[in-house]
Amino acid sequence: MKVLSMAWTIYDSRIKEFSKNYTGGGLVIKNICEYIGRKAESYLFIGKCWLSEQTVDNITIVGTDFKVNEEDTDQVRDEQYIKNMAQKFELAVKKINPDIVNFHGIGELMQLCIEVCIKKNIPYVYTDHLFISRDKKFGQYNKNIEWQEKLYHIPDLKVIAVSTGMKNKILQNFPFISSNNITVIQNGTDFIPDLKASNLCEKYALSNKKVLLCVGTIVERKNQIQAVRAFQLLPEAMQNNIKIVFCGLDSMNGALQESIHYAKLQDSLIYIGAVNNEEIKKYYSIAQGLIMPSYAEGLSIAALETIAYGLPVIMFSDSECAMDLNDEEVVCLAKERSDQELANAMIRWYQKDWDKNYITEYSKYYSMERMAEDYIRYYTERISK
Repeated sequence: MKVLSMAWTIYDSRIKEFSKNYTGGGLVIKNICEYIGRKAESYLFIGKCWLSEQTVDNITIVGTDFKVNEEDTDQVRDEQYIKNMAQKFELAVKKINPDIVNFHGIGELMQLCIEVCIKKNIPYVYTDHLFISRDKKFGQYNKNIEWQEKLYHIPDLKVIAVSTGMKNKILQNFPFISSNNITVIQNGTDFIPDLKASNLCEKYALSNKKVLLCVGTIVERKNQIQAVRAFQLLPEAMQNNIKIVFCGLDSMNGALQESIHYAKLQDSLIYIGAVNNEEIKKYYSIAQGLIMPSYAEGLSIAALETIAYGLPVIMFSDSECAMDLNDEEVVCLAKERSDQELANAMIRWYQKDWDKNYITEYSKYYSMERMAEDYIRYYTERISK
């Protein structure tokens, strides 16, 4: 079986162009292509920049470092660049002759490439890693909503949703879509929960404290500032015994740090900045849980990494992740989206004696091997039809 995947970007520390793009989405897309490549021929077309054809483990990266016309360049990502890349995608399809094409992540180029598959009558599926509801309560992502409106009106579109909650949100926003056209394949991770020694406890005065991590790019969608507000509603004794460590690239021009400074909580709420795949293990090794107040997630890779360490996750009950990570011995749910309810969930987390072994066993379902098997099974069924 030949599987051609298409994405705008990925994360891979070995590829210079993508070594700094450490996001859950970028990581999981690369991993899906890699683990599929252990069972089938896996090709990956990446749109963000020109790349030479190369093999990375079990993935063949499609070469795009050639001109389709005299004006073709990757210096400016304009409308012409998108059209040229779509032409290169069509050439790749002709050369590879894939049995199925899997699109990851939304955008203008992806939609042009879907048109190629429709024109050539090639089976394709779109994996939605992050769905943005029309009634979103956070800034940015208006372009995503615009793209979604176009995408989800494609007749008989087949979709893979990475969580059950995401499938439900898609159907709420687009009720004319048949539920049978959306298949849930929960995310997985190949994250190895190594216990890493470090000086973090001494550096940030974390010894004898309960440490909550908040992992992810600092952005309105991930709603980290609500964790700052909720912390202030905790009983004073708990505030003295809890520290929250924020790990992620700042995309809010210091708004999180300002909110911490304004509340005079610099000793308890600590912003670290972006942390790579290996460095984050030092933080998981000294933590007791994850707080994830996001407005929208797919199935959070940070949450899956956290439970792999046997640590519980605090999140809102209406999170897309909550329907799949729905074991009260693994997660602590805030019942409504208020600061007080989030604080109440933190109190329950603080007071509960969590069973690390139970959580670790629970996490084993969310493996890349299981995820790849689910994808291969889906591809096989689609091709046979």
